[in-house]
Amino acid sequence: MSTCAVCSAELQGDWKFCLSCGAPLAPSVPAAIRPTREPSEGRTFNLLAVIAIVLGVIGGPVAAIFGFVAARQIRQTGERGILLARLAIVLGIVWLVVWIGAITWILVSGAL
Repeated sequence: MSTCAVCSAELQGDWKFCLSCGAPLAPSVPAAIRPTREPSEGRTFNLLAVIAIVLGVIGGPVAAIFGFVAARQIRQTGERGILLARLAIVLGIVWLVVWIGAITWILVSGAL
């Protein structure tokens, strides 16, 4: 049995951390779990998510469809832009409700 260098508690051979003080027993983190790059480095934004958010801002209900497709692609490829896709879905649904309300109002009021 060995002892912890920090708190001098007795340790078992297969422990990776001291149970008394929580100090790591290995001198460094193994390379297999050490990050080698920033999480966002090398990942690009999904182009469909960007198109969807632009459509959502200018008032297109089709932004919801583009957003759903972009979200699926992002989950499969690991690209960035899931927040853009979700926001485009919400904006597309809001615009769909606005368009349906406007068309209904025009038809009911007899403005045409």
